[in-house]
Amino acid sequence: MLQGSHLSAFCGFFHFNRVQIFNFRILFATLALLYLKINFVRMLAKENITQIVEMIEKAGNALLDVYKKQDLDIEMKADATPVTEADKLSNEMLRKDLKALFPDIPVISEESNIPDYSVRKKWHTFWLVDPLDGTKEFIYKNGRFCVNIALIEDGQPVFGVINNVRDNEIIWASKNDRCYIKKDGVVSELSLNTSTGSKLKMVVSRFNMTEAEFEYIDYLQMKGYSVELIPLGASAKQCEIAKGLADIYPKFGRCYEWDSAAGQLIVETAGGMVVNPEDYSNMEYNKESMVNPPFIMFSKKLKEQIEEGNEVFIHYHKTGN
Repeated sequence: MLQGSHLSAFCGFFHFNRVQIFNFRILFATLALLYLKINFVRMLAKENITQIVEMIEKAGNALLDVYKKQDLDIEMKADATPVTEADKLSNEMLRKDLKALFPDIPVISEESNIPDYSVRKKWHTFWLVDPLDGTKEFIYKNGRFCVNIALIEDGQPVFGVINNVRDNEIIWASKNDRCYIKKDGVVSELSLNTSTGSKLKMVVSRFNMTEAEFEYIDYLQMKGYSVELIPLGASAKQCEIAKGLADIYPKFGRCYEWDSAAGQLIVETAGGMVVNPEDYSNMEYNKESMVNPPFIMFSKKLKEQIEEGNEVFIHYHKTGN
């Protein structure tokens, strides 16, 4: 970047007057501040990972306290999905803590009013939060539930963390870095399962499987694959893909940006892939509608097969089979 002496020499060579030189200085100062702001966000996310992990762990512990209650306050939202006192408590905690750590970065949460697109489309960076992913599992006390936090920059996740509460594990990743896990209080780099088997392990929703997803299973079986279904709640499915304990996760039904952002970055950082099977496009965030398109998450093993030329897994919608 040009320093003051370099800028003066540059302007002198081209015979700019004092007013023009002053305007150039303002321009370069503005560009320098913008450059620092963009990179500061990236560095800030990495430097405060410990605090963010502690934050999401605290929210998970609060959820567990509510989970143990016999009676749970439940309401129905406008989209006919349930929301509980636990969702609201975790939302309040996370928004407060994120604002305290990053006062200049806005927060979008499933359980708060979503700002109008005319406002948020101007945001370069924001936090995307699901304070309780897997509310139905939480209500029925029969499955996993998670807390998701992602940092979005220019429509893409650059940091993601998932608290897989019932399994007592927190997994996180930063873009162009590695995946890490805190399991039973011990932090380590996430290790991938490398064992091979004859069956294709597919993680699926406990409650929300769609006809299109059943058709995709039939399609894979028709192509000669033996498919083992692993029903899991919430983002625990994405954690299993990242760890290599499952191979594939198709999501063709209703799903929102806060459901997938953290998991997408974790899966991709672990060597996997996330793709829209309709047009092979990447996922985008902070769209006018925060509903996701259909997507499939692949483990590192399947991504390598796809890169070697196996087109079966992602050509399903295009072929119409």
